Amino acid sequence: MKLNKLNTILLTATALLSSSAIAAEEYHDADPRNSSMRAGVFADQDGELKLLAGGGTAGLTSDISQTIGFAEYYTQSDNARIRAAHFDSFGGVYVDLYHVDEAAGMYTAGYMLPLSSDDGTQFFPSLNYTYLNFKTDDIADLANGMAGSPLPAFTSGDIAAALGGEEAHLGSVNLYALHAWNPTHFSVFNVNLGSSYGGVDMNVANLMWLQGIKTQVGKQVVNVIFELKYDYAEIQNTSKGDINSDGFTASIGIDFRF
Repeated sequence: MKLNKLNTILLTATALLSSSAIAAEEYHDADPRNSSMRAGVFADQDGELKLLAGGGTAGLTSDISQTIGFAEYYTQSDNARIRAAHFDSFGGVYVDLYHVDEAAGMYTAGYMLPLSSDDGTQFFPSLNYTYLNFKTDDIADLANGMAGSPLPAFTSGDIAAALGGEEAHLGSVNLYALHAWNPTHFSVFNVNLGSSYGGVDMNVANLMWLQGIKTQVGKQVVNVIFELKYDYAEIQNTSKGDINSDGFTASIGIDFRF
């Protein structure tokens, strides 16, 4: 399982956060500008759990500003993610820190501008910069720890040479779209396309479709969510040529809003 963690870091999508000129409590729960307190748990087809918690506050810089932060933790892989954003009349700026255990670290900063259509669909296009740092020492330790492997021992330098470096600088474009069909049912679509312009030569693409049902248990608001994701990554010009990886992830979970 640990050898798959390098693929995992290549398949991560950027965070989606933005700003608006209405109060936080008027945001849809799937709107990335919503700063209400939340806690959730999701399970994928392999049984890995994602634990999520966070929230925010309004009015730090103006009457319409929103500030949000939350964290995610993946129980089987020990991966973790922290996101933070601030939104005002100019739009939204955000940072996204993603730690993939024994494989890599990813640091993203971006800007998002919210838009809306006549049918009520909301669009959130964003531009992002990502710095990706491969943990070549840890990757070498993982490779050398394979019992019975006929391969010779790898050093950190070997891994860096095979990848074409220890880091990558990527630019990406992202579009998040939300449509509420009625007060209880909603859909979300997200697409992210990125390519490196420095360091390791790589391309990434992510697609996500989410279906949600909003309900209430007593005074507690609960969203039941089904999510389907497709992730693709390619590292080019390695010592073994081009390397491709892709996969689908299906998950279901509950998201509590307070």
